[in-house]
Amino acid sequence: MDALAELKQTFFQECEELLGALEQKLQALDEGSRDSEDVNAAFRAIHSIKGGAGAFGCTELVAFAHVFEASLDHLRSGRVALEDAPFSLFLRCSDAVSDLVAAARNDEPAQARPDLLAALEKVGQAKPEAPAAVSDEPPGIAALGNLLAMVEAKTAAPAAPAADDGWDDEPAAAVAPAPARPGRDVCVRINPESDLFRRVIEPRVVIGSLPAEEIVSVTCDMSQVPALEALDVTDCHMRFNVMLRTDLPVEEIVAKFDFTLANEEFEVEVMPAAANDDAVEEIAAPVSEVPQNVAADLSAILARLGPAPTAAAPAEVVPPQAPVAVAASAPPPPAPPRPAAKPAANDAAAARQRQAVSVRVDLDRIDRLMNLVGEIVITQSMLVECVRSLPYDVYAKTAEGILTLSRQTRELQDHVMAVRAQPVKAVFQRMPRLVRELAQTLGKEVKLVLEGENTEVDKTIIEELADPLTHMIRNSMDHGLETPDERIAAGKHPEGTIRLIAEHRAGRIVISVTDDGRGIGRDKLLAKARSRGLVGPDERLAPEEIDQLIFAAGLSTAEAVSDISGRGVGMDVVRRNVESLGGRISVDSEPGRGCKFTLALPLTLAVLEGMVIRCGDDRYVIPIASVIETQHLANTPIEHLTFGQEVLRWRGEVTPLYRLGAVMGSSGTRDENIIIIAETERGGNVGIAVDEIVGQQQVVVKSLEANYGTVNGASAATILGDGLVALILDVDSMLRLAAAGGRQTAPELKLAG
Repeated sequence: MDALAELKQTFFQECEELLGALEQKLQALDEGSRDSEDVNAAFRAIHSIKGGAGAFGCTELVAFAHVFEASLDHLRSGRVALEDAPFSLFLRCSDAVSDLVAAARNDEPAQARPDLLAALEKVGQAKPEAPAAVSDEPPGIAALGNLLAMVEAKTAAPAAPAADDGWDDEPAAAVAPAPARPGRDVCVRINPESDLFRRVIEPRVVIGSLPAEEIVSVTCDMSQVPALEALDVTDCHMRFNVMLRTDLPVEEIVAKFDFTLANEEFEVEVMPAAANDDAVEEIAAPVSEVPQNVAADLSAILARLGPAPTAAAPAEVVPPQAPVAVAASAPPPPAPPRPAAKPAANDAAAARQRQAVSVRVDLDRIDRLMNLVGEIVITQSMLVECVRSLPYDVYAKTAEGILTLSRQTRELQDHVMAVRAQPVKAVFQRMPRLVRELAQTLGKEVKLVLEGENTEVDKTIIEELADPLTHMIRNSMDHGLETPDERIAAGKHPEGTIRLIAEHRAGRIVISVTDDGRGIGRDKLLAKARSRGLVGPDERLAPEEIDQLIFAAGLSTAEAVSDISGRGVGMDVVRRNVESLGGRISVDSEPGRGCKFTLALPLTLAVLEGMVIRCGDDRYVIPIASVIETQHLANTPIEHLTFGQEVLRWRGEVTPLYRLGAVMGSSGTRDENIIIIAETERGGNVGIAVDEIVGQQQVVVKSLEANYGTVNGASAATILGDGLVALILDVDSMLRLAAAGGRQTAPELKLAG
């Protein structure tokens, strides 16, 4: 078994986050952002991917990421203006990095992209250096070798001018500090933990995050390096002191280390004015000698490991105009007197880091935890049923404990659900780029409007949303929206609009994709369906039924097959994927005005708050989020329309009324005297007549399709406290069943024993 398998898995998980951040920042820059932090964040993302890939021997990924990183560095350094940057190329390169990461994760051969590499090398008219060689050495050996080589050269070579590219692979002796510049002196003490190399972080990258032109001196303390027999080359034993002369606030300096170091690994201190000159001279002064035992041990290490691999200096390297003194020192110089109070920025940084602390947990573990919570909910319901049958004096003694258990169970369930919940923003952020690329391909002008990006839903559902949304937007772009000339001829603005909206409604997450295009061509769609035999030659369909044909497999109204559409394998896949999640999709179209696709998905696949109701001998659960109000049927005037539909007047509106027992085919005598006013996914209201409201409780969602079979009008089932199974009603599905005049017998779902 690979000893690094667990670390590699963590690295690939982090790559997903880094790739998401990379694409998000590149999209923001492509849309006109001129924030330098977006450039820095994109650079850090690809730099981290490259560093981790090098540690695990992903040679192809390292090579590509290095060239990509060098191109982004041209933006960071200002050699290429943001207005002239080829962000479309960078976005394609982001996709290529994603493919390389996937290939490395699956141990598949990586596909070379010489076209992208050639294009990247032309950015800034400067060919990047060769990527760092990947060796079988443990993480951190290369970085340690480079730094230790500098120390050895320090003891052997006289002072020499700094290399052209600052802190390079060729060791440089200490040089005189840069000329004095206005500002105050700040001392940054970097005391990294021993696992710095195993976190794939190089010390020079950490120091390079500081403004190069403001660095006065850098000293390295090697006194903590142990003897050879006790040395672990994967541990970091170096400490650094960096002197700055800067006008930057302390909080900005602290923020530069947030990405790489923990709060306890560095300290920022503003030097007292009286001690500035002495402190700078003391820290900058080169130390002429290194302990002989350390030098000998390091020489032996480097000889055994062989020559250190040549590593290209990252973008954080100090530029030529700001030479940096690098010296190995004996024990660090005595620290100057500290101010009475530390800057408030350190406290703020500590607070930010405490907030950012997170633990990566496999989704399978959370699923098992969620299942366990579900079983606890069922057990708690059973206890409530048992307690109710006890004598009053015994019940009174145990009721308080049962209530406490119920409250704690609910709180536990809420916290577990919060762990699984994620905003749909992660999926929505992929769509702007899709729209831009399709608009360029189709020659259309399109604006995408996103709303409700922070709407939260279960992570399991989040992962399945990308494909349906992609297919729906492609359909709207290709079939729905007209070209600019066609829109102008129709009296519309030349730029079409697609709205992607997410919201919570009726206990579900409802996602809609709306365009202001031509709408569904019903005549063409119906003719195509008849030619395929999906509709009889004499069969007449309502407009809404014609619209639903768009979900038929193999049916497309495209004139020609292209790489965007025409094969009829998009919308039927969308419906199949959505229904597999316990959701549904609908379409509304108005010719000449546009089309709207609506996805309705459950918020969670685990536990929900429900109202238990009875109708005849059967019990059902209706999601409490769908319930607006309850009232007695006797106090509500009921009217009958000419075609037999019952309606009631509720809050000044005419609301349809359905008898649950008649729709679901409940057995036993029914005495429907309670009306539940429920909300539908489309925002309308409906009245449901039932016999009794049994109570309100949390219920565990169990899949009907996986354990029994599809039941019209119900989305799932649950186990009640007495061990019997109750159907969880799907209000919209129940209305469709009633509209179709269907009547079914309630299934006999019971647990043995």
